[in-house]
Amino acid sequence: MAPVLATPVPIQTNRAPAPEFTEDLLAQANQSVSSDLGDASSNLATTPTVTGKSAGQAIIEALESPILRNTKVGMVAVDLNRGRTIFAYRPNALLNPASVVKLFTGAAALHYLKPEYRFKSTVWLKPEQFSGGVLNGNLHIRGGGDPTLVTERLWLWVTELHHLGLREVKGNLVIDESFFDAERIGPGFDMENTDFAYMAPVGAMSVNFNAVGVHIRPGEKTGDSAVVSVEPDTPYVQLDAKVATRRGLGQYLMVGSKAEQKGQRQVLRARGWIGEKQNPKVIWRKVDNPPLYAGYTLRDMLLRRGIKVGGTVRVGKVPEGAELFHTFVSRRLSEILDDLNKYSNNLVAEMILKSLGAVVFNEPGSWTNGVEAVQRFLKEELGVAPDQYLMRNGSGLNDTNRFSAALVVRLLDYIYRTREIAYELIPSLGVSGATGTVRKRLTGEAVHHKVRAKTGTLTGVTALSGYVMSRDRVVVAFTVLVNGLTVSPRRANKAVDKIIEALSSLPLHGGPTTWEPPSKLAKKKPKP
Repeated sequence: MAPVLATPVPIQTNRAPAPEFTEDLLAQANQSVSSDLGDASSNLATTPTVTGKSAGQAIIEALESPILRNTKVGMVAVDLNRGRTIFAYRPNALLNPASVVKLFTGAAALHYLKPEYRFKSTVWLKPEQFSGGVLNGNLHIRGGGDPTLVTERLWLWVTELHHLGLREVKGNLVIDESFFDAERIGPGFDMENTDFAYMAPVGAMSVNFNAVGVHIRPGEKTGDSAVVSVEPDTPYVQLDAKVATRRGLGQYLMVGSKAEQKGQRQVLRARGWIGEKQNPKVIWRKVDNPPLYAGYTLRDMLLRRGIKVGGTVRVGKVPEGAELFHTFVSRRLSEILDDLNKYSNNLVAEMILKSLGAVVFNEPGSWTNGVEAVQRFLKEELGVAPDQYLMRNGSGLNDTNRFSAALVVRLLDYIYRTREIAYELIPSLGVSGATGTVRKRLTGEAVHHKVRAKTGTLTGVTALSGYVMSRDRVVVAFTVLVNGLTVSPRRANKAVDKIIEALSSLPLHGGPTTWEPPSKLAKKKPKP
């Protein structure tokens, strides 16, 4: 059992400014994809050849498949028991790892914040204004970066306030989000103009992953309007629904979300039709103003619990003279990692990153100081300088980050050998054929329940990183990064999965340990 660790101590803030990633550096990273940036052969295993197909031979066959042949691939697999490289292909090429970036975010958070860290959301009031359960003033809510506040937990929170004697707030609910800076849209998020929930903005006070659920079910008979509702239903959200009920099965639904009235309201428009025999549908869309959304949702919960609120919702800082009335804590960080890794929640990743920057540097959390905290972790714990990779956000969203397969496996090795991190992070990874984003992948007998991995998926990108148990019960750390796909990531995943199946079911050593495509060999000129 890992020892109980002390509360994190902020690191000194007298640091040099974080380097900016220029377009030239990003172009250099993209160019490096097509060539290896180092000699991987120096640490490759040299063992006698085995009879029958080896893992290395099967991996080459997968890399030669039509799906992967013309893509940019970086791949490394390491025998953690012996410290040997099983196979390496373009290990140092800088590629977009997509959501595999979340491994770096989670490992740094466990290192600095510690597994038992809990996000704290606090309630403040002026004591001279509070008497007999009635607050003759504003109730101030300070967000602490908790990414797990959902409606159910808000109900628990307001119940605790009720038991503390609060019965009426004559003033406003004032949301303080100063734990983070004012930036809500992170690097990479501006590359995609969509209202989908995975693009939700970040706020120190966030609820329901800053998304609203639109529930749609057919009317009683053909020709009726469908029944459309939102959850949570608060004054912040306005619903404009025109959805018809048609005969039989099927659906054609369009739901859009847009901020209006200068960000004071979120309008959700639902259009289309749903079959009278079709099952109900829930569509999630992001909100654009996290503190107002959280404030109105909290206000609704207070009213439902019997606590009157006379005013409205405002955004502002806790004033001088206010005193702490209540603290609501999240689950442990180690438990929240399931949302980060098993379910690859982007909002959770970015809120952890910003919280990391806030705690480590004792200043409002930002993408700049959050990334700098990860850079410090990689330099101090892994000996990796910031110029060996590009990191701009904590989720891996869009075309902003560049890592090599070698660096990802180096992190996996560090995680595996650092017990206070391994005990918490490895269980948060999806289990092949069972949980998380790999629950429908790697379901064959050779790999079912034998892989713990983090997936990464973007347009043109698929990635898979984690651990697999070989047939000889050897733990293998692996990473496969694929960029430049011309087919869907789902189709490409089948080729990637063959690599992992080979590591699980075939001899690890004795076969080829690297490979160079025939097309590349043909371009090489013979020495005179």
